[in-house]
Amino acid sequence: MNKSHIAKKFSKALINTVDISIVPNLLEELKMFSSLIDSDRKIKLLFVSQIFTTEEKNRVLKNVTTHLNFSSHTEKFLNLLLAEGVISVIKEIIATSDSMYHEKVRKVTAEVSAPVALDEASIKRLKSALGSLTNKEVDIDSNIDTSLIGGFIVKVGSTIYDSSIKGQLKLLKAELTK
Repeated sequence: MNKSHIAKKFSKALINTVDISIVPNLLEELKMFSSLIDSDRKIKLLFVSQIFTTEEKNRVLKNVTTHLNFSSHTEKFLNLLLAEGVISVIKEIIATSDSMYHEKVRKVTAEVSAPVALDEASIKRLKSALGSLTNKEVDIDSNIDTSLIGGFIVKVGSTIYDSSIKGQLKLLKAELTK
């Protein structure tokens, strides 16, 4: 089974077995755990290698989850991943679970790049317009990209809306060089 299939299988298990309201907190705790094992090669080796016994891994996992004050749901899910030997796929599981959660609550995140910081009124209008386009509640994740010169680029899922001056100049250049 490839990583994508594993991620879907365990994400479905996660999303369908816990109350949907606790999923965001659970995903944050999983991200913390993922960052922890990525930051320390020895810890990663402990969890993903065959050198250590399952009992040793469980003992360390219990200490980590207790020390980081993880919820019982997160601890159970990490125990499941450990028992099934798929802890190395945790990043893909988190990403897939995040997508499934947003789909279930009919929510989407729009990545907005603009040359200047957007004010609250602009964000509110953008949320409303994107909400009408997607028929979902929209969260805005904005960043500043001064290379755009003016306008903005919005990415929602795999769809990109480019109204930047940089994008318009590229189109103009393409038309003129035909």
